[in-house]
Amino acid sequence: MKSLGNLVEKVTPWLLDVGSWIFGGLMAVNLVVIASLITVGPVDSAIQVSMTALVCALPLNVAGIVLLRLTKDVSDIRLDDLTLRVFQEAGFPEIETYFPPPQQRAALQKRRSEIVLLFSLGIAALSVALTMTGLAAALWHMAWWMGVVLFSMSVVSGLLVLLAMVMALPPESATQGERTAATMPRKSPDDADLTDAAA
Repeated sequence: MKSLGNLVEKVTPWLLDVGSWIFGGLMAVNLVVIASLITVGPVDSAIQVSMTALVCALPLNVAGIVLLRLTKDVSDIRLDDLTLRVFQEAGFPEIETYFPPPQQRAALQKRRSEIVLLFSLGIAALSVALTMTGLAAALWHMAWWMGVVLFSMSVVSGLLVLLAMVMALPPESATQGERTAATMPRKSPDDADLTDAAA
């Protein structure tokens, strides 16, 4: 579990950047479709559902971008250290007592990043669901099967990405295979006799 935590810590800057791209892309899609739907007007329930879902997704996208960018910028400029230094230069007495020691500051920064990533993941999941609902409803306005095709292809695309990631994993080495075999329970000769007798 510790190694997973170390991995997340190492890739956190990349995750913050990728998250910003995702929220920016979702926001662009939402704005383009909303602009098109405004000209159509509320002609039927599919358009109203689409517009509602997309309008609900927009603030989530903005919140996601702000959260990720703010966390990245606070980390990049080391806001805690900068604030402490500015107060020390201004001559505030015993200002160090209001700030955690340097070792704890690193742990707090790590915890802050983990919490932001978890919240961003939740916000992104909700935003993607709302955006997909809005797009499917807009397509449903044209023909019901277009919305179904959008959802179907989204599921297929997700499965293809997952399959590509699994296939890209390195093959199991011989030593890993031996360790795996060593940890698995072995069948005793008595088990084989019981299996044959049951058959």
